[in-house]
Order: sequence, then structure tokens, then C-alpha cells
Amino acid sequence: MKTKFLAWVFTPCVVVCLTFCNGSFVAADVIKTNFAISNTNEIMTALWAAKQQGIFRKHGLETQIILMPRNPLSIAALSVGEIDMAIAGLGHLLNASSGGADIVGVANLAQKLDFSLHGRPEVKRPEDLRGKKIGISGPGSTSHIVVLLALQSLGIDPNQAKISLITIPGTELNRRLALESGTVDATSLRGAMGDLYAKKGYPALFNFKGSGVTMPQAMVLTTRRSIANKPEVVEAHLKSIIEGIAFVTEPANKEIVTKLLATNLRLNKPEELEEAYNSVVNTYERVPYPNIDSVKRLHGVLTVINPKLATVRPETVVDNSFVNRLESSGFVSSVFKKR
Repeated sequence: MKTKFLAWVFTPCVVVCLTFCNGSFVAADVIKTNFAISNTNEIMTALWAAKQQGIFRKHGLETQIILMPRNPLSIAALSVGEIDMAIAGLGHLLNASSGGADIVGVANLAQKLDFSLHGRPEVKRPEDLRGKKIGISGPGSTSHIVVLLALQSLGIDPNQAKISLITIPGTELNRRLALESGTVDATSLRGAMGDLYAKKGYPALFNFKGSGVTMPQAMVLTTRRSIANKPEVVEAHLKSIIEGIAFVTEPANKEIVTKLLATNLRLNKPEELEEAYNSVVNTYERVPYPNIDSVKRLHGVLTVINPKLATVRPETVVDNSFVNRLESSGFVSSVFKKR
């Protein structure tokens, strides 16, 4: 069963591997490991930088970053041990936990909500959303939760307004294309993409910047099994990510980071790259704790949608011990001081 799953998940039609390999010899003491992501947006820049700059290898890992089209695939691959780590929205973690999955969040890369809800050119005002279709990447996804929070902030009940939430599988790029083609009438966009689409004539119906609303958005996930059996791998991944964040947010590295954004986000205009860069350096948490209060807040929102989540105690789905140790040991301050 495990072999069949691996063959299915890792087939070229389903998954794209972002390897950035340099062909160098892998030493015997370097651990080969798989890390799954399901989005290509600026929040992943720390991982791209950690790969490109050899930071994973520095911490004893030969990490393959795998792009999976949907977060549930990452959760399934984690559950059967085909990958060691993943990044997914908190909603997916809570949903997996309600189904009995052995998944836990060990870090959270972004707490500030750098999102905006955008409509097609003809959807100029929030009230124009009545009877319209809003694109999300899937139930419980960050894009889904952001839409619900935006509608809540606008005082719009999606049921009363007869708004349909349409699943557009895949990354934010797929939802952008659905917005442009008219498949959906609105969707949420992160950071610089929201600013870009506003300039292209897609009105911002709600912007979270300055709203004071926060939410764990990019949870670093693993399993309790991995924590018990190979804690050194989990810790090495977190060290690499934190050092990747330090690299990305260091002004001296702006040119390198901008090139990473251009390559991975398919941006080529200087103004777009500047917006993307500013967005990413202002989004990251320097000490990436999974904030339990925010987890509880989001759990309350999602339980209204999925009553099964009432069986999940929010404090049981996160493990702060690794980030606690890295901060108290001085590792976090040391990597930012170096930069």
C-alpha cells in the first residue's frame, strides 16, 4: 500500500519537484528528506533560499522540496511517512486531527494577515458579491478561512447573500487564472499579488493590512512519530527555515531574494518584484511560534463550519518545544545577528 501511494503521489502528473540540485555528492552523514509545500507564494521564499544557499545541507539535510497540488495530499503523505515535513494552513491541520491523523504543528511562519479579497472588474463593492462565486483552494484552506474572515469583517453572511464558495484546486496561480477567466467572481490574494491585481482593475473589496486580524497561516507540520523517532531531523528543518528567514530578511541579500521571487512567482516587472519583496520581508515571524491563542480563535471559526472540530482540543495540535529550545539556546538570535 505504501509503495502504491508513493508511486501515485510522486507521479509527474500530480507533483512537481523543485529540487534546485547542484549535482554534488551527498555525504554519508547527510540525511535525505522530503518536504512538501502546496502553494507557490512569497511565504515559501525562506525554503527556496535555504535550498539555494545550502542551508539545509549545512544542518545535515539533503532536502527535496516537493510541490503537491493540494494540502490533503501533503497530509496523507505525512501520515504514511513518505515525507517528513510539510507546510499547510492551520485549517488543514485541525481537519486532519479531527479525523485522527497523527499530525502536529511545530512552527508557524506567518501570523500577520497580508491578504486582500478581490473581485472581477464588475464587482466593485462588497454588496456586489451577492449571488456571486468566490474561489478558494479547498475547505479549511487558508484561502477559505481568509474569505470567511473578510466576509465577517464586511458584515456579509455568505448564506444569506447566496455566495457560493468554489474550490479551485492547486496553488494561488490557479485561483488567479479562475478570477481572470470569470470562472469565479472573487478570490483572496496574498501580499504583492493583491496590490498587483488591484492595479490591473480587480477591486480590493477588503484588505487585512491594518485590520488587526491575525491568523496562523503557514504551519510547519510533522508527525508525533517523527518527533519521537527522529527529532534531529525535525530540529534541523526548523533551524534551516529560521536561518532561511534570516537570510531573506537581511537587506544585503535583496538582489538574491528578488531573483528567487522572480523565478518562483513568475514575476518580471521591477515594481511587481519590489512589492513582492517588501511583502515577504514584512510577513515572516522571526521566532515562528504556533500562537495558541490564534489557534483557538481560528478553531472557533472553523467549528461553525465543521462541527467535527469540536472534538479537537486546539492545544493538542501544536508543539512549541522545538521553537522554544531554539530560542532559549540562543540559536535564533545568533542567526539574525550574523545576518
